[in-house]
Amino acid sequence: MKPDWVESHINQIKKYQIILNDVPEECRPERIETLSKMLVYIGRLAAELSEEYKRVYATRKRVYAEAYIDAPNSKAARAELAVTKLRQEESVAYGNMKRWSNAFESTKEEINALKYKVKIDIEDGSSRRGA
Repeated sequence: MKPDWVESHINQIKKYQIILNDVPEECRPERIETLSKMLVYIGRLAAELSEEYKRVYATRKRVYAEAYIDAPNSKAARAELAVTKLRQEESVAYGNMKRWSNAFESTKEEINALKYKVKIDIEDGSSRRGA
């Protein structure tokens, strides 16, 4: 089950995506503003999921060490068996962290590209046409 904050952040991201879908391509300043607001929630989600990944990783390392110490023989094999489920949880957490970190970077790049286009529009005087 996902924590409430995950759903809340995703709902905010979806809200801004709906707004963004209604903003014409040529209204670059408004698109930048909307993407910037969306980026806040993407960043929060990426950060929280990064923390979750690190928590699962730390738990796996601790359980492995405890199982290794407690095992009478075949220590490494027994320790690996003890953390099988945690390794699966860790891979899911890592995938979620990467997905949202990539979304954060992509959104930043999109904002930067729009800022560059606005700068070009201002320089060549075409900003009066769209926004």
